[in-house]
Amino acid sequence: MLGIIICGHGNFATGMKSALELVVGKQGNLEAVDFEKTNSVIDLEDNIKNSMAKMNVDGYLFFTDIPGGSPFKKSVEISLATKNCQVVAGTNIPMLLEIVFDRDGFDAESLMNRSIETGKKQIVTFKLNKKSNKQDECDGI
Repeated sequence: MLGIIICGHGNFATGMKSALELVVGKQGNLEAVDFEKTNSVIDLEDNIKNSMAKMNVDGYLFFTDIPGGSPFKKSVEISLATKNCQVVAGTNIPMLLEIVFDRDGFDAESLMNRSIETGKKQIVTFKLNKKSNKQDECDGI
């Protein structure tokens, strides 16, 4: 099984975890690491490593908020020294939902690719289709 670590600025991580668990229930081997105003990057790294140590897993998927931000950079640095580990930025709830139940028997890269595909597909907009005021012509039936 792969461990999931959600990491981001402010309360991004705990907020994402809260939303995810509201939909699917409490999840094992899933940790949230917030990078708050009072944290240094050393604190962030320590918190990520402590979260990893809580799990007995075959690898990790990191889901972060902003590409290039400190949570992303620290996750990448840690992943380079960790077997079967991948990092994704731009995280949304649908991508987490896609893989949370399906972590057994897959490597981190496969699940990362699935989550990214789902995340992209779930970015949609709403557009109101205005109906014409013309009534359809009818033959009088």
